[in-house]
Amino acid sequence: MQKQFETFNDGLITICDAEERTITKSKLQGVRFGNRTVGIQRYWQAKTAGNKISKLIAIPLSVLNASLIEVQDIVILENDMLGSGQYQILQMQEKLDKKPPALYLSLEKVTHPLKDGRDGSG
Repeated sequence: MQKQFETFNDGLITICDAEERTITKSKLQGVRFGNRTVGIQRYWQAKTAGNKISKLIAIPLSVLNASLIEVQDIVILENDMLGSGQYQILQMQEKLDKKPPALYLSLEKVTHPLKDGRDGSG
């Protein structure tokens, strides 16, 4: 079976830690991503759990330290054509059957943006 090719050309994200409605530090910056379609099954599983998936993105697994990324981290979309802003990671899924391997992040839009408490160093 031939692996499906992944692209990551829809923009850049920053993945951050947050505490008490404040972004405290940047974990990863300038990570390229690709928008993906939120499937019906993924959407309804999240809805059943009381969540709403606003966006599904893929990031390259090989160019970053994926172990730093955790569910509940904040993702800041820096220049996405479909809308920028803050999102919270609800689910992570490694896609090893893609070329290159990817990490899929299911995101929920943050309705009330968090305060940015990072210092200049991130």
